[in-house]
Amino acid sequence: GQGGGTPPAAMIAQSEILLYYTRLAARRRTAPGDDVISLLVGSDLTEEEVLLNCYNLIIGGDETARLAMAGGLLALATYDKEWARLREDHALVAPAVEEILRWTTPAAHVGRIATRDAELAGRRVAAGDVVALWTVSANRDEAVFDDPDRFDVGRTPNRHLTFGHGPHFCLGAQLARAEIRALLAELRASVSAITVTGPVTWLPSNFINGVGTLPVALA
Repeated sequence: GQGGGTPPAAMIAQSEILLYYTRLAARRRTAPGDDVISLLVGSDLTEEEVLLNCYNLIIGGDETARLAMAGGLLALATYDKEWARLREDHALVAPAVEEILRWTTPAAHVGRIATRDAELAGRRVAAGDVVALWTVSANRDEAVFDDPDRFDVGRTPNRHLTFGHGPHFCLGAQLARAEIRALLAELRASVSAITVTGPVTWLPSNFINGVGTLPVALA
């Protein structure tokens, strides 16, 4: 969490979630199904690794999705012509979801350990080096995105790295996408104008990239 620690109620809720997954994993070991929990318990993962991956399913589509939705709302309020485009054309919902994910990039960076010697953009990386991969920078890469500092709800293709890549691809990606789609559907159905009504603050973190407070009026 940010700032002054985790409130007791949140710690209790976290413990309850972990206990729920512990019991669910135990049931799936004796009676597996075709769900993701059964796949995890049937793998080579340890019991602790199964539990942590289950927990990642929740947080992967929770905090980062919430921050993406808040940041997306701010972007739509700021770039009202893009909001007008989105309101008028349902076909733009899917690319708008991806553009919100690129634009907001809730997880600013990830850490990795190099498995072998390599050279990247003229820089030597030795096996065992710890490197920081700045996703927030990659998602504004001029070599990949046309006019990367422009918020474009119709941007296609959109090869953002918000969810990572390869074996570390975010487990909660589809849940996050579904949540953002649901938000956009509700906004398109019920809202014509989005107006920021006060100061916007940002979370004091170089890892979690997102809005702390966002006062808005929906009309």
